[in-house]
Amino acid sequence: MPQAVSYIRFSSSRQQGGSSVKRQQQMVDKWLIAHPEYIRSNLIYEDLGRSGYHGEHITEGGNFAKLLTAVKAGLIQAGDCVLVEAIDRTGRLPSLQMLNKVISPIIEAGVNIITLEDNVVYDQSSVEGGHLFLLVAKIQAAYGYSKQLSRRTKASYDLRAEKAHEKQVKRHTPLWLTTEGQVIESIAKHVRHAFELYVSGVGKQTIANRMRATGVEELAKCSGPTVEGWLRNYATIGSWEYGKKDAKLKGKDADNPVKIIPNVYPPIVSDSLFMLAQQRKKVVATKALSRTSKHLLVGLVKCGECGSNYVIHNKDGKPNNMRCGLHHRLGANGCTNNQTIPYQVLNYVYQQTAIHHLQAALNTTQLSANDRRKLELNTERDKLSGSITRLAKMMAVVDDPEVLAEVQTHSLRRKEIDEQLEILDRNPKVVGGHPASVNTMFDLLKIEEQMMTDPQQLNCLYRQGGYNIKVVGKQMVVDGQSFTYIGVKRKPKSTSTLAYRVLHGDKEVLVSPEMSIAVQTVSENMTEGEKINYLHSRGNPLNPIMVEDYEYV
Repeated sequence: MPQAVSYIRFSSSRQQGGSSVKRQQQMVDKWLIAHPEYIRSNLIYEDLGRSGYHGEHITEGGNFAKLLTAVKAGLIQAGDCVLVEAIDRTGRLPSLQMLNKVISPIIEAGVNIITLEDNVVYDQSSVEGGHLFLLVAKIQAAYGYSKQLSRRTKASYDLRAEKAHEKQVKRHTPLWLTTEGQVIESIAKHVRHAFELYVSGVGKQTIANRMRATGVEELAKCSGPTVEGWLRNYATIGSWEYGKKDAKLKGKDADNPVKIIPNVYPPIVSDSLFMLAQQRKKVVATKALSRTSKHLLVGLVKCGECGSNYVIHNKDGKPNNMRCGLHHRLGANGCTNNQTIPYQVLNYVYQQTAIHHLQAALNTTQLSANDRRKLELNTERDKLSGSITRLAKMMAVVDDPEVLAEVQTHSLRRKEIDEQLEILDRNPKVVGGHPASVNTMFDLLKIEEQMMTDPQQLNCLYRQGGYNIKVVGKQMVVDGQSFTYIGVKRKPKSTSTLAYRVLHGDKEVLVSPEMSIAVQTVSENMTEGEKINYLHSRGNPLNPIMVEDYEYV
């Protein structure tokens, strides 16, 4: 019994949620009920979101190409039929290409093509008769319609691009811009802060939660995908990104490639901040997802045995102690490190050591001249690679010398970029090989104090900078500095805790069991002696480079 093979295609993934697939499937089902002499084939071919005008369905990876291979291999044999909604579902290529590459290989193998919208059967006998003219007419009509639509769309984009260059763009603008393209600062400041949070290491969902909490009406429904859209929106740096894009397709529309027109809108973030966000997106894409904690120390304290994060145990609604998260969940089967450390002790270790890592943490949110140049080159390289991929797809369908020349130009430029990147990697001091900014210890203390109002961001910043406290048993280590929790000092004739005892080097320190609310602040009005004493209270040993001209006392 001959088999009926169905083929379903639509060109844009925007139709994915529509009725196109369902309608085509229903037509196949209805035809099979009316023709019991055929059995439904196990071979089903679908090209969802592949252009018939550009021939994506007959190139490598296209399912119509696989259908043609099945015909050639004899999996679809003479007497079988291919069911399509209409002849334009098989493609919208020029007439000769359609006949030679799409239609003829099927019909010449003795396989019929049946269009379900009009129940026309295209086989060797019918094509030799009047159906050939009908077939060619339909092919020409389909190609002509797509070509005209493409031309009109491209002309529309070209006109909008011309207006964009003249700063006359009126289009759907992001929420921080008016329809005339002016900045709404009450919204823009929050979008700007979202970039700063993201670059500091805060997750998109956490950022979205904070945006909703601002009370700004336009941000009431902000979500993780909303923040993702902001982070990749060129309008944030004043540019207009235009051109047809289809998220479900690997490439861009060949006739309307994406272009970036600068200086169309007032920017709300700097170019460097935007590039840092793109850089972090690439890094995050290669890492496992991690939750952003609301506690300063969560994620900064690591188990020295298994590497998992320490978790907080609260008492009376306040942090009381921390322990290995894996041991907490699985006991000795997860990790043998069963020691708990008072939260205040770990906070003391943090106070003594973290400030010396703040510069490195801040450098992850800034670009040196070298890094800025590398990021610019990598951004350009990514765009070139995307263009080369798009043009390669065109060459698979159309033999055009201009396309080949453009590929060669892009490839040459990409090679030049690779050579420049190699030089920058080999000798980072070639272009500004110094940190983006160098702060004194007092600068860093002031920065930390300002950020203490946002412990969530400060936590993410330190994590991104690589700071952590490793704990094994009662010993805590930060970059070679060792602290040991040696127990509790009791109040006289009482079981109440007076202080926690910590061995720091060869010196025993008493840490208050109460979390200090009032924190001594750094002031430019401090005397030199007060500054030096404060530096000693915040860390030991001091980094002589960071304290500049101050003497040890």
